Amino acid sequence: MISTIQNKPARTALILLFWLFLWQGIAWAAGNKILFVGPFDVLKTLVSLAGKLDFWHSIAFSFQKISFGFLAGFFTGMFLGWLSFFHPFLQDFFAPVILLVKSVPVASFVILALIWMGSGNLSVLISFLVVFPVIYINTIAGLKSTDQKLLEMAKVFRMTPWRKFLGLYWPALLPYLTSGCKTALGMSWKSGIAAEVIGVPEHTIGEQLYFSKIYLSTSELFAWTLVIILASALFEKLFLKVLCQTKKAGLFLDISAGKPKSNRFRFLPKGSVKISANSKEEDSEFTLSIRKLSKNFNALPIFEQLNLTIVSKQPCCIMGPSGSGKTTLLRILLNLETADSGFCQVSGPGNGHSGGACDLKGFFAAAVFQENRLCESFSPIDNIRLVIPELSKNQIIRELSRILPEECFSRPVSTLSGGMKRRVAILRALLASSDGIIMDEPFTGLDEETKAQVIQYISEKSFGKLLILSTHQEEDAALINGKTVHLLPIV
Repeated sequence: MISTIQNKPARTALILLFWLFLWQGIAWAAGNKILFVGPFDVLKTLVSLAGKLDFWHSIAFSFQKISFGFLAGFFTGMFLGWLSFFHPFLQDFFAPVILLVKSVPVASFVILALIWMGSGNLSVLISFLVVFPVIYINTIAGLKSTDQKLLEMAKVFRMTPWRKFLGLYWPALLPYLTSGCKTALGMSWKSGIAAEVIGVPEHTIGEQLYFSKIYLSTSELFAWTLVIILASALFEKLFLKVLCQTKKAGLFLDISAGKPKSNRFRFLPKGSVKISANSKEEDSEFTLSIRKLSKNFNALPIFEQLNLTIVSKQPCCIMGPSGSGKTTLLRILLNLETADSGFCQVSGPGNGHSGGACDLKGFFAAAVFQENRLCESFSPIDNIRLVIPELSKNQIIRELSRILPEECFSRPVSTLSGGMKRRVAILRALLASSDGIIMDEPFTGLDEETKAQVIQYISEKSFGKLLILSTHQEEDAALINGKTVHLLPIV
């Protein structure tokens, strides 16, 4: 009958009443208040205890100690897990410690701690030892789940480590931390109270449980157990609520926005392909020269001895069947792949460089990838703010309104259509302060009317920049007034 009730609060109340009546029935059947007491006796005892100051002192002391132990374990586990993820040696180094803490019984730690440090901070240490390995393991697992394609996007757009953490690592890590906390929170209270019962520190819940056992006061034992359950549930609810609030990117994007990014890379590319450019004036023209470029995958040639010249005054549309190396070429230009031989060189008018020994100073290419590579839980506004912090929210809204319906601006990207997501990815690349824009099949998922609108916007925003895009459609090249380059697969 209870299962047929549709109102959830009413159904929950009936289930609770069922278990309370069953509890009271067992107490009546036992007929001995030393062996077992019912809910009415427990409630009566709890009301009586609540009128005493020591009752609240004990709760406050234990709550403080166990909560501190949990928080110390949480932040230490997350910090060391973060370090171990980025430094595999540390993961191997900490592995024996994690195995030891997970395997040794809590009672053994309690006895050792009593010998070493007494009982005052016993529950802090035990709560810490229970929580730490759970959070450490979940942190590493969560970081490993971060989307590698989003990390490539972050590299291309030169996102700072802090913004990369907020936008990419944290959303991937949060579900693992939440799951780990649900387990660790209950365990920290169980183990912390158990440690207090063994060590019997003054003015704690554990001390009151110990006295209840000594005086055979079963009603007080049950009352204090109920207090533990309520305190643990309250702390869990508060902590998880705070933790889950961090899913909202807007909470951090404003405070983490730093100074406008420089147009210079802070690192040199690895490998044989070097891209170079001198600083330019606003009206400078760029020329990209690709000479004798070759790339193989697993001994299979993708392209060989490729020669190509692209200038910023005309878009370059790279065409070719699947497998001809379009995406691979664009990834090489973005320094996401390394060519086997050859070189690329970018120069301004009258400032050319020869050879492949030049560095990457002064040239930055934004990208539209073959996939949209957006943070699905973020809105279009937050996706752009994450990558381009120097733009204000109003500036982004003004640009979005030109190619996207207004009702989409604040919705999670996961709720948008494929064409809408594509427009957000295109806008992100066009708004970035760059010298060039590389687009891999940017018009996928766009209808003809939307495509024409987007192409007009691209032409406006890419003026004076190197614009390189791949496409399967001849008409796309015509619409954007681009130079067509055909790549043919090597047979």
